[in-house]
Amino acid sequence: MTGPFASAIIVVSLVLALWAGVLLAVNRPPNRALWGALGVLELLLVTFLIGGVVQMVGRDTDFARLEFVLYLLGCAAIVPLAGWWVKDEKSRAAAAVLVVVLLVLPVMIVRVQQVWAGSGA
Repeated sequence: MTGPFASAIIVVSLVLALWAGVLLAVNRPPNRALWGALGVLELLLVTFLIGGVVQMVGRDTDFARLEFVLYLLGCAAIVPLAGWWVKDEKSRAAAAVLVVVLLVLPVMIVRVQQVWAGSGA
């Protein structure tokens, strides 16, 4: 569950956070291109969820499986929930919500990696 795919999700999330931050700074709501990029991020997250569950099923070592699955589900759910929350918002608040979500997502991905590694901290 560690490696290039998780790193790619983190990088994409941070780039999109920067993009949304620029929109926030220039007082614009999210544009179609950003929504499309968020869709690509969501596809990565769903793939991460499915791959994580598949790898978990085949893993013999002991770790917090429920916590692992809940973090994976949270990662996959956070972007659509934020999109639903701001879908009709035409102010810069929509971009602000997306900035926060896109900065929280890498932290959640790192936490998934920690739980996978068996780290309780």
